[in-house]
Amino acid sequence: MILQLLWIFSVYEYEIKDLLKIMGATTFGKQMVPGENIMDKRIKFGLLLIAVLSIAAVSCISIPAVSKVRSHTEVIDLEDAESVTAEVMMGAGKLAVQSGTEALMEGEFHYSNRDYAPDINYNVRSGGRGDLQVEQDDGPKFRVQSNYRNEWELVFNEEIPLDLDITLGAGESILDMADLNLESFALKMGAGAAYVDLSGTRDQDLSVNIQGGVGELTVLLPPETNIIAEVTGGLGEINTKGLYRDGELFVSKYSGSGSVVNIKIEAGIGQLNLLVQ
Repeated sequence: MILQLLWIFSVYEYEIKDLLKIMGATTFGKQMVPGENIMDKRIKFGLLLIAVLSIAAVSCISIPAVSKVRSHTEVIDLEDAESVTAEVMMGAGKLAVQSGTEALMEGEFHYSNRDYAPDINYNVRSGGRGDLQVEQDDGPKFRVQSNYRNEWELVFNEEIPLDLDITLGAGESILDMADLNLESFALKMGAGAAYVDLSGTRDQDLSVNIQGGVGELTVLLPPETNIIAEVTGGLGEINTKGLYRDGELFVSKYSGSGSVVNIKIEAGIGQLNLLVQ
């Protein structure tokens, strides 16, 4: 049931955000918009819930149940690449990312329908830049069955300079990237929960762009690092640790020399946690 609702939220992400704008829900955080009271917020939530459930009622199409779970492993060698751009696009399911392989990437994939298997492509351009795509085609607008399974476990090389771009549909993700040699990171959430660990030591600046969806987003940030986080839009509350608010920005209490982590978050609906570890 939960996956069904998450799928609906992900499919109608832009329609929901448009509805929020129409209702005037453009401020994210515990602060209230001038002239707005608690009853106004309850009315907005009620209207949003009615709209989403109405969409769900008229658009869900059941698919046949599938009992067999398929699994396979992929190992992508680094070849002659000196740096890599990796794009990961996943529909509904669970995604885990971590470091710890001598190859560029090792992946384990478990899915209840062969159509959910990802397409994986890798090539190295002249100049030593590698391009990796791990992508799943957008699925149909269906009601997810209880035995639906789509799980990816991706392990990346922690030495190679990496630009990582992840797009998620609905579900859960645990992205442990503390030890990856990230040059940039981008995340687009659909619906569900995302746990993003960027708490490792950074020898160079890091650019982070996150587009929130519906659900809870937790971002762990490194200590003794200059952090500048800009959060816009959304409906929900922001919890922070080790940061203070400076106008529209959240800034680390550390103000020494060293690398800078620049974060831009377009918040969605739900809770945002920004925590310096």
